[in-house]
Amino acid sequence: MKEGDLCYIPQAVNLFNKEEHPRVIITQKPMSAIYLREYGKDHTCAMLWVGGRQMVADKRHIYPMEEQC
Repeated sequence: MKEGDLCYIPQAVNLFNKEEHPRVIITQKPMSAIYLREYGKDHTCAMLWVGGRQMVADKRHIYPMEEQC
């Protein structure tokens, strides 16, 4: 995925926020997000824009949304 792509996050995925007030959110239902960039030394995580804030998720749990026209 590249910056600005829409992605799909299924239910029960951990989202992490490592800013001033760290928090962990477990998604209660499937949701969409905007892919920002790879995150972490080993590039296994992704920085996402979700619900008005930046969150980190394991890349194994996010999927690109297909463009259908």
